[in-house]
Amino acid sequence: MSQIKLAGGIPKFVPLTFKPYDESPNVISGGEWVLEPENLNKAITDKTRAIILNSPHNPTGKIFTRDEMQSIADAVTNIANDDCVVLSDEVYKYIVHAAPKDELNKEESTEFEKKIDIDGDHGLGYQPTICQGHVHFASLPGMGERTLTISSAGKTFSATGWQVGWAIGPEHLMAPIHQLLPYVQFCASTVIQEAVARTLPKADLPYEGYDNYYEHLKAMYTRKRDLLGSALNEAGFAIPDYDRTPGGGFFIFARIGKDIANSIPKDRLLAYNAAAPGNVARQDWALCQWMAEEKGVLCIPASPFFSENCVKGEDGQPLSDQFVRIAFCKTDDTIQAAATALMKIRDEETNGRTQEAHTVPISSSPTAVES
Repeated sequence: MSQIKLAGGIPKFVPLTFKPYDESPNVISGGEWVLEPENLNKAITDKTRAIILNSPHNPTGKIFTRDEMQSIADAVTNIANDDCVVLSDEVYKYIVHAAPKDELNKEESTEFEKKIDIDGDHGLGYQPTICQGHVHFASLPGMGERTLTISSAGKTFSATGWQVGWAIGPEHLMAPIHQLLPYVQFCASTVIQEAVARTLPKADLPYEGYDNYYEHLKAMYTRKRDLLGSALNEAGFAIPDYDRTPGGGFFIFARIGKDIANSIPKDRLLAYNAAAPGNVARQDWALCQWMAEEKGVLCIPASPFFSENCVKGEDGQPLSDQFVRIAFCKTDDTIQAAATALMKIRDEETNGRTQEAHTVPISSSPTAVES
């Protein structure tokens, strides 16, 4: 946001709508995040010069549907400034661990493969992998000339410290990037660039018993997702049902259950915290700080990902209070250790309620003694 403001822009936020699976009173369930076209259209005017899209989405893991993307394309064409471009952040495109069922067909892949000259004068010499379940925004009608697609070697090859990726777009959009980059990053590491250049073609080849590296990557993260998700469910968090809700990336955006919320020490809630939004540790922040300092589990609070005027929950409080982001791009041992710690939090809360239930008065005075 600061970069937008430094460039003289005014950021406008388009909130996603959370739709829980179960909307019954006093029930906390997982759900889906939805882009509603009317909210998008309200935020866009003829002064809009750029739209930032992130799919698969951080932190929710949401995969924007083709219809949702088309609504963005329609807004670009019909409402936004004629020079409006879309910055499409697709760094998690190879980690679609729960693909949209309507995007699993091979039709688009087949058409793409027909256009590839594998062994000709301009051929690649190998068969590139298609991102099954992922829609490239630039592939939508009329969007190729108005889209900058951003990818990351760090996310794809589990080496975020490399800090290297690439952008693809038409020449008139790429040229300003080349001019600006020396003033922002100066240059990427030549050694790392060479490593990525050598890795990309190899990633399309058979790997660890899979057709290619990307299939291995997806299978690995799906297993880790299920390992962490099972622990979160058992501990009292509500998470997406990936049999019905598409998902990508390597985060679970978990909703804080009542027992977990009740386990947060009261002196941590709404306490002053210079790092928290508004300098106040709301529920998500208080829970993450408490778990990191006292339980050895590191999560990320949701509130930094939300705008200041974000959607409110049924309790009238910011919806961000209800969520935390947990990564599963970890070793199995680390995930298992986190699962054990989460179970301990659940058990402590359960035992605390049981102990309270067995509290009995021994006199008519207000003093109570726990048996």
